[in-house]
Amino acid sequence: MNPDKKDVNKEINERLMQAFKAVIDQQITENDPPETVETYERLIEEGFTVEESYNLIAQVIGMEVAEEIAGETGINMDRFKVALSTLPEPFAKSRITDDEDEK
Repeated sequence: MNPDKKDVNKEINERLMQAFKAVIDQQITENDPPETVETYERLIEEGFTVEESYNLIAQVIGMEVAEEIAGETGINMDRFKVALSTLPEPFAKSRITDDEDEK
C-alpha cells in the first residue's frame, strides 16, 4: 500500500473514531438512548476498559451509519438497541466466566 494512502486511511479512521466518541459522549450525557448508558456500564462491569467499551459501541454506531450511507434502511433505533444488547458479541468475546454467570 502506498505510504501516503496509509496515512490518509489512518487519519480518516482517527476522525471517524473521534466523531463516534462524540456521539457516544452525547448519548451518555443525555441518557438518550438509555441503552447506550446501560451497555457502557455493563461492558465496564464485564471488565472492558473505557476505550474498549467505546470502541465496541462505536462498532454498532458505525453499522447504523453505514446503513444510512448505503441508503438501504437508514438508522433503525430498534436494530441499534438490539445490537447494543448483544455487545461485546460479535466484535469481542464476553469476559464473563461461567462462575460469574452462576452468581
